[in-house]
Amino acid sequence: MRRILLLRGAELIVFAALAAIPLLVVNPYALGLLTLLAIYGILLIGLDVTVGYLGQVNLAHVAFLGLGAYTAGLAVTKLGLGMGPALAAAMAVGLLLGGLLALPALRLEGPQFALATLSFAALSTTALNELESLTGGAQGLSLSRPPVFGHALTPPLFFWLCLALMALVWMLMRNMLSSQWGRAFEALRDSPIATDAMGVGAYRHRVAAFSLGSGLGGLAGGLYAFNFQYLQPQSFNYDLMIILLLGVVLGGRKSLWGAFVGASVIVLLPNLLSNRLLFQIFSASGFALALAAGLRGLVKKITRPFQALAPVAAMGLLVVGGLLVENTEDWRKAIFALMLFSVVVGLPEGLMGFLSLFLAKLFRVPQAPLPKPSDIETILPTHEADGAPLLVLEDLRRHFGGVKAVDGLSMTVRSGTIHGLIGPNGSGKSTVVNVISGLYTPSSGRVLLRGGALPTGSLFRVSRSGVARTFQNLQLFGELTALENVMVALKGVYRSPLPMVLLGLARQEERRAQADALCLLDRIGLRDQALTRAKDLTYGAQRFLEVARALARKPDLLILDEPAAGLAHPDVVQLIEIIKRIHKRGISIILIEHHMDVVSELCHTVTVLDGGKVIAEGSPDEVKRDPRVMEAYLGQPPEPGPSGTSDPSGAPVPEPA
Repeated sequence: MRRILLLRGAELIVFAALAAIPLLVVNPYALGLLTLLAIYGILLIGLDVTVGYLGQVNLAHVAFLGLGAYTAGLAVTKLGLGMGPALAAAMAVGLLLGGLLALPALRLEGPQFALATLSFAALSTTALNELESLTGGAQGLSLSRPPVFGHALTPPLFFWLCLALMALVWMLMRNMLSSQWGRAFEALRDSPIATDAMGVGAYRHRVAAFSLGSGLGGLAGGLYAFNFQYLQPQSFNYDLMIILLLGVVLGGRKSLWGAFVGASVIVLLPNLLSNRLLFQIFSASGFALALAAGLRGLVKKITRPFQALAPVAAMGLLVVGGLLVENTEDWRKAIFALMLFSVVVGLPEGLMGFLSLFLAKLFRVPQAPLPKPSDIETILPTHEADGAPLLVLEDLRRHFGGVKAVDGLSMTVRSGTIHGLIGPNGSGKSTVVNVISGLYTPSSGRVLLRGGALPTGSLFRVSRSGVARTFQNLQLFGELTALENVMVALKGVYRSPLPMVLLGLARQEERRAQADALCLLDRIGLRDQALTRAKDLTYGAQRFLEVARALARKPDLLILDEPAAGLAHPDVVQLIEIIKRIHKRGISIILIEHHMDVVSELCHTVTVLDGGKVIAEGSPDEVKRDPRVMEAYLGQPPEPGPSGTSDPSGAPVPEPA
């Protein structure tokens, strides 16, 4: 209850205070700034979905603001629609065009994605400018604010409408971002490959996130049109694009409060630039904040000297400029650039990220209590281990140009067994796993699961077919807690449609997901660290967490790719016990491992690869004494003793490392 009062109480107080301002302040200019704050708040919440949660630099958001504004304006002036339908049309245009842009653009990464969105923004501005018969071109488009239910919207009433819509968007997005959708968005930023392998679907969630953010941009554009009642294409230009990015980064990414703070800053910026005294106060405050953040980073050794001192120097230039320059508005682009540089380098978590550390200590917001863990039988019911063929590889080949990484591999994994896959480095083990799991497409051959063809070339579809895996190089979602890592992958829990999630009607589902995830963490010994971020866990705990996350898929076949790599001996012992407990549930396992003691203790059958081909198969004792295996590992065949399995002195042949 204390947690709810602190978190929700702050929201209620802020929105109530904003709503009360028109009752006390009659200055139309001040009311206009507050209205713009509400509009930009909606706009930045939408932009933060792409920039904060997906980690992509989206330069097209200003275009959706403009397209939404013109859609609403034309809906009123050309079609005679009311405000409600006009705003709905503006949001629909943002959703539709955002989805169409996302389909090709989100197949790109980094600078390529930024350039694709920049091109869309430039094309949109050009189209609005050239379609003079429709938009008025450079002459602009004038419109009037239509009445609502027969009442004219005075400035106070329109402000309350914008504030109510911002509060609604805030509530809906808070519900969504705290659900499986929000966890999926964050997982995408850390590891798209692991997200697909967990059955989430990286690409479709990216498209959904970008479309949603663009739709909010269109809604904000509709309100923008009714606020100013005059539109020009030049209003939605490069300068505004940079200001919007500055607002998201400065306020704090992945935070509704960050979007609100960022909106407040960019609304006040024009006034700060036009008033020299205000700008001097603002730049001095920024310099003090940069200095405090830099000193904190140096003392705690979490930032390098350049990262700490560069923002101080940049903000110092603003202080000096404020004292020397007569008209700061003439230097607006340079000022924006210095501010953006300072925030990106010195305060990557933004103002709210920086302040949240102090606010958390001041108010001591308690963690929400976790539910009782579920029964393991409800999550992983015991599979029937009948020994029938489960996974069959037939003449499998995977070539990379002239390199035959896998060359004619045939192998059968039987139900209820632990099947080892070993071989020297470069033997093709990882390639086989990547082909089975869908990361690679086979050059030829067949992969059968339960007698049917397993999907190829798609981690997502293979995961949905009943195959789960871990990775040789850890692919955890570092910013998520251990609990959330497992919750992302849970299969068969999330059934509520998006509208119910937005309305906050899927909380019971969330509690069940927490209980199931806690049960799996308990099985691997990480229940006490459920609320620790994955990147803060020890290396051994991270390895175990990846196993628990794979189990959340409730797989028929679990692939463990070198799970003991880099583990200390006590962790190796714990890993063996974890795998034994998993096997008792009847889950079939493919184990790729270099530790022969682990293979010998766990595996029923071992297949040995060399050069992409099978050179031996049998029990662990049989294969580790096979001359071809010894030659593959040691580079030469062992000298046979009298029995062919020991040296002349009778000592056992060394096991391969």
